[in-house]
Amino acid sequence: MSAALAPAWPGSRVLLAWWRELSQRKPRQMRVGRFLTHRVEALVRVRRAHPLDRWQRALLQLAHTRLPLSGQFLSALKDLQLDAQILGQLLRELTELGLLHRNGAGLWQLTPAGRNSLETGTLDEFHDQRRTFAFLDKATANLPPSFLPLDRPWPSDLDVPTLDTTAPRFEIARLETCVGQSPEWKSLRRFPSDVEALLLPDGIDAESSWRRVVLDAVTTQWFAFLDLAPVDEEAYVMGFPARSEDWTLDTKPLVTLSNAWRDDLPELFDEPSPQQWRQVWRDWCQPRGLNVEDIEASRLERLDHRLIAHAPPRLIERLRTLRSDAIKQEAWLLSGEGSIRTAAQLELRSQ
Repeated sequence: MSAALAPAWPGSRVLLAWWRELSQRKPRQMRVGRFLTHRVEALVRVRRAHPLDRWQRALLQLAHTRLPLSGQFLSALKDLQLDAQILGQLLRELTELGLLHRNGAGLWQLTPAGRNSLETGTLDEFHDQRRTFAFLDKATANLPPSFLPLDRPWPSDLDVPTLDTTAPRFEIARLETCVGQSPEWKSLRRFPSDVEALLLPDGIDAESSWRRVVLDAVTTQWFAFLDLAPVDEEAYVMGFPARSEDWTLDTKPLVTLSNAWRDDLPELFDEPSPQQWRQVWRDWCQPRGLNVEDIEASRLERLDHRLIAHAPPRLIERLRTLRSDAIKQEAWLLSGEGSIRTAAQLELRSQ
């Protein structure tokens, strides 16, 4: 069996075009990422909060001050001055919604949900809905997939299945874990806070079990990531999807990741070492027939999105003779070895 070909990374001209397309956002620097993603479609129970209407609120308030009461509940609530039939209908609705109930002794009581609705002024309703969740696969790092918050629905023209038949299987338990996390965790990771439960096939109700089947679409997706100025003292990056067939870039961000992702994707926030940039500089210079002594004598400086090479005049003159893009500051380099690499615009300055 032959080894799979490693995918080519975008070249200098592609990076230059991307930077020009995204420069209006005033980024500090740009990175390129190649992600194996799972888009998991599943049936979930969703909670929606609606404001209580005036009669629901009034009835719950009276119930709160007068309960528990015996079965003669309607007469006890005559202060509302409503027709008994209408009042009875309201009571049935509140009971069906789980806000009122009768205990074992036959006394009416507010349920915990009823007390919560009275405090918040809202009514929680639940319904089942199929939702799609994006996850970043991290099997190569022996880590579970990480939820990937999308700023908008996944673009239909990115629906190209991966050709990598070795793509790992997504474990449904990972989605269950996210659904069961605390509200604080969900807020930090931007996981949908209205998702209350994951509904999996149970084999009991065959007619509806098909709706509970979980689908996993695996794709290899390229991104251009912009490192943007901090908001409220927190750094964050925006990810713009790209199509590897022609390196067309979608200039609407698909993901926005904050510092909460630093532990999951440190290379998305951390700067390559000076030694790594030195090696990138050597690798760029050597195919151009530049003098080795001049290459090593060059002093490198990183400033925002630029790699500034303070080089001997002879090296710069040689590049001018070659009509190198670096003379016009249109050459871009990539540093790194993982799934995310840092891009830098090469700028030449004479020593």
